[in-house]
Amino acid sequence: MESNKPSILRPAMTYGLIIALVIIILAVAVWISGIEGAAWIQWITWAVYFAVLYFCLKNWRDQYNGGYIKYGKALSAGILFMFFASIIYGFYNVIYLTWIDPHAVDRMLDLMEDQYYKRGLNEEQVSAAMSFAGKLHGPGMQFFSVIIGTTFLGVILSLIVSIFIKKEGDPYQQAMSEIQNTEE
Repeated sequence: MESNKPSILRPAMTYGLIIALVIIILAVAVWISGIEGAAWIQWITWAVYFAVLYFCLKNWRDQYNGGYIKYGKALSAGILFMFFASIIYGFYNVIYLTWIDPHAVDRMLDLMEDQYYKRGLNEEQVSAAMSFAGKLHGPGMQFFSVIIGTTFLGVILSLIVSIFIKKEGDPYQQAMSEIQNTEE
């Protein structure tokens, strides 16, 4: 018995693109406004990620799944959406760090150094930490760390968003619908 259900890859790439564009627009807005280091901007960023993932998962549920979806399927779709978004955002990040604002890494490292001193680390500990951090902030490593970090964020957000997206229908009606679809 063959399944006629469409692949999730095409919608996942589409929704991943939508999520990535929103993330990029948000990043550009933060950069232009000069509020990169503000702590409160992280809360807004998380809220935007949550909202756009919710929107994409809800649309996918309604358009591709007949308005119904189980928690596990919503979770895996959300992670896949965020994975594709992370690849696109990773490319943007490389372009940003290489050509648009090559001094962004230096500012980020300076901020990290200040935080280490505020936490009470001594000169030797800060020097060792900054030496290690400097190696991890090249464009290539940033690309992979953006993919890993954004996908991990996608796991966390998908765990939460899937709770609100899941919507299971009447099992009898779903079974009968599947039987009718296979007979056609």
